[in-house]
Amino acid sequence: MKRSTPWFDVSRIAVGTHLGEMNEADSALYQESIEFALCNGINFIDTALNYRGMRSERDVGVVLSKLFKEDRMNRDDIVISTKAGIIPGDIDLQLRPENYLKEKLIAPGILQEKDLQIIDNHKHVLKPSYYEFAIEQSLNHLNLDTIDIHYIHNPEISKHVLGEENFYKELERLFRFYEDQVERGTIRFYGMAVWTAFTENPGASGYISLGKVINTAKKVAGSSHHFRFIQTPFNFYNQKVLTDQNQQVQGKWRTLFQAADELEVYVTTSAPLDCGRLKNEQNLNERIRFVLDTPTILSTMIGMRRLETVKRNISLFKEGAGSKY
Repeated sequence: MKRSTPWFDVSRIAVGTHLGEMNEADSALYQESIEFALCNGINFIDTALNYRGMRSERDVGVVLSKLFKEDRMNRDDIVISTKAGIIPGDIDLQLRPENYLKEKLIAPGILQEKDLQIIDNHKHVLKPSYYEFAIEQSLNHLNLDTIDIHYIHNPEISKHVLGEENFYKELERLFRFYEDQVERGTIRFYGMAVWTAFTENPGASGYISLGKVINTAKKVAGSSHHFRFIQTPFNFYNQKVLTDQNQQVQGKWRTLFQAADELEVYVTTSAPLDCGRLKNEQNLNERIRFVLDTPTILSTMIGMRRLETVKRNISLFKEGAGSKY
């Protein structure tokens, strides 16, 4: 069963590609799983430039090229989201993130040291020149001409370092770049994939107001802006997006789900198994189905490195196909 946007329909489950080793064995597993998923009812894949040292995007690209070449799938049949903002490494070039930063980003002038927002070992950027580079890399890895959704990955890192005023100034510059990319056809939509940004206390340094984000997008491109998707954790033990009224829209406090609905933003969710902590529960299927049956969620990203996981998850949303959701 699929859920709809004005632009495309997506399966209630998406293939997540975050976890796994950066080796050929796990790449083979992912490629098998992705191909099976796409040929059996799942049409949404979520990845990121930095996942598994760039291997995750490359694995997706291998499968897409194969299915397109064999005429088993058309580009319009699938939805691909990916992310940038976190400094990646490249396992194929044997470059760890710190070396990738020096050799591939700072040396050619794509970034300068002052462009980095750093918390502990986490390095984040909002510089448009980096996102231009990242989109080009992702398109190359995925063997695509256009990315459906491009997310700013964990922007709360930059928000924490930059503070309120500077963060939204940088965001405005980045949104102008994104809207230009939409015009060029390299992406269709953009958004944010966060960890805690939308569920923090509004006074927290890493908190991001979805209302202010949308106001920034409207400042750049009016009501026809292309910031239309967000991704945030949601599971049986973490229901903040459903329960906590920490987002303000037109002077009224709302939950994130309510705010997104009022602001015409679609919500995808991550961490349905609470970062693996739910995977050994006896009622695992019920925990997953709880997420799938939450009507305000467009699609749920679930890590599917193994074929048996894909088959289990497909059976879960097929079982629920008769529900009102």
